[in-house]
Amino acid sequence: MLAAVLAGLSVGVVSGCGPGVLTLGVSYDRPGLAIRAGNDFSGFDTVLGRDLARRLGHPGKKDVSLINVPERRTTPPTGELPYDVLVAAYPATDALRAKADLVGPYLSGVQDLAVRADERDAVSATSLAGRRVCAVAGSEIGRTAPTAFPGATIAYRSTLSTCLTELRRGTVDAVTDERLALRGYAAEQPFRGTIRVAGVSIATFDYYLAVRRKDPRLCGRVKDALTAAVADGGWARAYEEQLVRTGVTERVPAPPRAITGCTG
Repeated sequence: MLAAVLAGLSVGVVSGCGPGVLTLGVSYDRPGLAIRAGNDFSGFDTVLGRDLARRLGHPGKKDVSLINVPERRTTPPTGELPYDVLVAAYPATDALRAKADLVGPYLSGVQDLAVRADERDAVSATSLAGRRVCAVAGSEIGRTAPTAFPGATIAYRSTLSTCLTELRRGTVDAVTDERLALRGYAAEQPFRGTIRVAGVSIATFDYYLAVRRKDPRLCGRVKDALTAAVADGGWARAYEEQLVRTGVTERVPAPPRAITGCTG
């Protein structure tokens, strides 16, 4: 499955971007959150994004274009946000606020560590001094890694899957990223049974939807759609289906309590 995922990373637009098509920015290689295998898409971000699109009047697959979001996750590419809505576990950084309207939070996350499965010693941010920790270059987690892991050597790679491959091979000693993404990979071949997620809470994040400013009404509509998904159980169903049943996590957490954005 992973080979199919990685093969799909070079493909950007999934369906046409003609009139009436809503473009969603999603990741292609974050099992549990958003993943592409051939022409199939799954993951919480993708399923929630399609649900929001339906509520915005784009009910069919042909009404939605899924565009791959680069792994450099501090901000999207330079210039205007190239998607109508970005659904890709982005924290509310100042750089993102400068490019788009933010709605959320739609998901909360935790920065964690992955180590090799045969490493049984307790692992923490401070225990990795003198060792190599891999992080995705350009990401918010990567940016703060030198401070989060004092004394460790930070090895930056272009994708999370590259970091985890090097962990399996012994080139690095740990990988730091979003816990759900790490658990998603740990449940998939070829990583299943060879890596484990340490369960160390290094930092917490609230993740937001980013909405392109080209249509001034879109932000309010996205906010209403997300609020409705939380209220009627659509959010919880997507989480249960994509993250609990797949074994990424054990239970559905409480949904976001207050959706902010646009005018408040």
